[in-house]
Amino acid sequence: MRVTGIVAEYNPFHLGHSYHVKKAKEISKADTVIAMMGGNFLQRGEPALVDKWTRTEMALRAGIDLVLELPFVFASRSASWFAQGSVKSLAKTEIITHLAFGAETANLPALKLIAQKLNREDIIFSETLESFLKLGYSYPKARTLTLQQQFTEISIDINELNNPNNVLALAYLRVLDQLNSNIEPVLIKRIGSYHAQEPEKEIASATAIRKLILNHNDDWKKYVPTSTKDILVKELIRGRGPVTLKSFEQPILSVVRRMKIEELGRIVEVTEGIENRLWELAQKTGDITSLLEKIKTKRYTYTRMQRLLIHSFLNFTEDMSVDEPQYLRVLGFNSQGKKLLKLINSNSSLPIITKFSQGYKDISETGRKILDLEIRATDLYNLAFPNLKERQGRMDFYKSPVIID
Repeated sequence: MRVTGIVAEYNPFHLGHSYHVKKAKEISKADTVIAMMGGNFLQRGEPALVDKWTRTEMALRAGIDLVLELPFVFASRSASWFAQGSVKSLAKTEIITHLAFGAETANLPALKLIAQKLNREDIIFSETLESFLKLGYSYPKARTLTLQQQFTEISIDINELNNPNNVLALAYLRVLDQLNSNIEPVLIKRIGSYHAQEPEKEIASATAIRKLILNHNDDWKKYVPTSTKDILVKELIRGRGPVTLKSFEQPILSVVRRMKIEELGRIVEVTEGIENRLWELAQKTGDITSLLEKIKTKRYTYTRMQRLLIHSFLNFTEDMSVDEPQYLRVLGFNSQGKKLLKLINSNSSLPIITKFSQGYKDISETGRKILDLEIRATDLYNLAFPNLKERQGRMDFYKSPVIID
């Protein structure tokens, strides 16, 4: 049986995702597809437009068979951490045969070669990388400059490696290489730009679609499957979205202002004294956009600082960080997905959480620490719903997995 894994956010699920799922099945000849999906806060340090159960339903109605949740401790991190958590989790199902992902390049052999070389960095590579970092370059840019110097024989434009999907593709391939995994990578060349602000023909990026929705422009409906349109319209009418980073502006600023500098220093991704600059600017700045513009540098990108703010808001400290997945949490499934769950239960060494309350009781101490952060993320996320009546807490305990017959 062929089972393809996809790492996703589906924020929201659109026609580009439909194309990706279709091509993934076509190339891998897979019978079924499992999505490892980020929850309510995502990799770029932003909240999802609508909650994780809503996005799960979108995915299930558009070709995904089983949706598992990528825990916040991985879902809200840099590309390397994001890939470590997602690929290792999919591998731990013990039934994945293929991993499908998009990239701006179609040159899989070159990406695999670069991934292998990055995993085997020698002293010269490390010293060159460090020299660029000391010049103030962000890690992705410093790595690109180092690759340009070290690997002139690779048949790919090294500058392309900073494109968002190429960064993630490399990260996924590095994890597969580190695991010495038999999972076969499936590269699908991306149509359109990852963060394009405007739609391109029939395919629009999730960023462009969210922009249309926030501007009350109904053109967004042209760029999503009918099922996504129906689900999203219903959620917006109910006042369960849209949720944006702006929704958390005052809570985030109040948390950062309230924290001591040494407390900020314990937050994940806070390094090299950036906590001093963050704390100082938070006292002087009244909105998140201005704060981010003032604090970002060549080394500390806008996205990295967004993540840092979300981590501070949720008090995600270094002692909560883990290297390995501790469980597989089910967000939803269809009839095929139900069969996959039985296979995973029979093969995986990780606990499978379908009933959250029971899973919370049975999980290891480390697993419970991760779940506590997940609960906090959901509880605080729900406070951003426009409809006050929808802002209930403890929904991780009350919501069952989405089941589509």
